[in-house]
Amino acid sequence: MRPDTVLDQIFEKVDRIPNFPETAQRALRLLQDEEVDFRELEKVVRHDAAITANFLKLVNSAAFGLPRKVNTLLQAFSLLGINQIKFVLIASCLGQYLKEPIKGYNLSPQDIWMHSMACGLMAETLAHRAGLHRPENLYTAALLHDIGKIVLGLYVEGELEKLEETLEKNPELTFMQAEWLVLGADHAIVGAELLRRWEFPREVYFAVRAHHDESLMLQTHLAALTALANALVNLMGIGAGVDTFAYHLPEGLLEAAKVTEKDLYPAIVETFEKAEALKATLFA
Repeated sequence: MRPDTVLDQIFEKVDRIPNFPETAQRALRLLQDEEVDFRELEKVVRHDAAITANFLKLVNSAAFGLPRKVNTLLQAFSLLGINQIKFVLIASCLGQYLKEPIKGYNLSPQDIWMHSMACGLMAETLAHRAGLHRPENLYTAALLHDIGKIVLGLYVEGELEKLEETLEKNPELTFMQAEWLVLGADHAIVGAELLRRWEFPREVYFAVRAHHDESLMLQTHLAALTALANALVNLMGIGAGVDTFAYHLPEGLLEAAKVTEKDLYPAIVETFEKAEALKATLFA
């Protein structure tokens, strides 16, 4: 089968995935304004009962360190920073795409949920250490970086043995290269295409496209931070799948992400503690 035919079939699957909720898109647009009207934001978010319920469940996790339990969106907004509101909002939408195991990657819904959340938490920590106080679009990219696996999982399941065999015979290949050889695409490019069709900002779907590409991930600060967050969470073993250690990282990634080696251990510790708090809240 020709590669372009394979890609056409994969993107047909992309078109069948439900769109990212319009409620969340509208809320994210409001959050671009530094002087956010929380009452207006609450009016937008409350129309989606599922997002509201997920938001309140997440925000009451110890990971966010609120001084008291909150029962309404307005209470939560008043206690969170803009960055945290964005983080929780996007995370509240992610679960609808993670209801089934991604068998081709040996990932359960809990695995990929925790991996995605941990990448978002790691990105937040790295951004702080890089001096970014309002990292536009970083949490979106970090939380959604592996969404292409949901689509490719439909194809990979039947081809997993071929992928494993290809990597065993060609240990110099990255998992992404093996995906191309066996499937005619990789999960990063499929995820980027999905986010492009959902009309996310270009820098978001570029970062998703770049998070395993050694040359692309160095081209923007957002891409470098997303790739580094993913790599560190993989090393921590959070949500590990069959592909976790089958990637390469380029020299210069820390420099492109604007963090130093001394930042890594504190970032890992902080992310681990927050991820464990989330896990205790969500999967108790």
